Amino acid sequence: MGLIALGEGIYTVAEISRILQPTMTPRKVHYWLKKDIIGEPVQSGRLGKPTLLSFEQLLKIRTVQHLRDNLSFSLQKITPAIQTLSTFVFQRLFDEEWYHLRFIRTPEGRIGVIDSMERSIEIDTGQFVMPEVLPELEAFLRRTREDWERREIRIEAFPRLVSNAGVVGGSPTIQGTRIETAFVGYLAENLSSEELQELYPYVEKEALLEAIRFEGVDRLVA
Repeated sequence: MGLIALGEGIYTVAEISRILQPTMTPRKVHYWLKKDIIGEPVQSGRLGKPTLLSFEQLLKIRTVQHLRDNLSFSLQKITPAIQTLSTFVFQRLFDEEWYHLRFIRTPEGRIGVIDSMERSIEIDTGQFVMPEVLPELEAFLRRTREDWERREIRIEAFPRLVSNAGVVGGSPTIQGTRIETAFVGYLAENLSSEELQELYPYVEKEALLEAIRFEGVDRLVA
């Protein structure tokens, strides 16, 4: 097993799929690992031991997911482009110094990527790229860089929930606390809403309800 710095987070494939729900699946993560799109895992899975990934890989997976879901690139078309991104964009995205990235569409229909040092590369997406998606892609990568520097991402559709690499190993928590959503969900199966609020008087009720919904608990004890 490789070493990972304290506070950098450690994630199983199943946990990454939960954090990036609803479109992420363990099958996708394992496929991208097989294709060497997101790098070598911290620990390769084998009998009795799960595959373990880093916070950086969580962000890489979210980027690949964004390209597929929001920019409508098919996996077959985008795989070669992602493999190029992993050697150019990802290196700059997670470097100690942030290199602002600009995207252009070349006359041949490819994506051109230029960093703040005027180094550039062309990425063949295998399909036509609408010019209006490129500013959106720049904004997404800027946000990803900010998440990387904070070591924290928000969980989609749950604005009060986060995964913070420095808090309980990256497990989903209520933002600003060390309260794991899994524990809130466990308690909600046996406590009333009033009892749960009494346990966490300093936490907003809506945050507790989000944690319960995220964990798939559909009711509180009356």
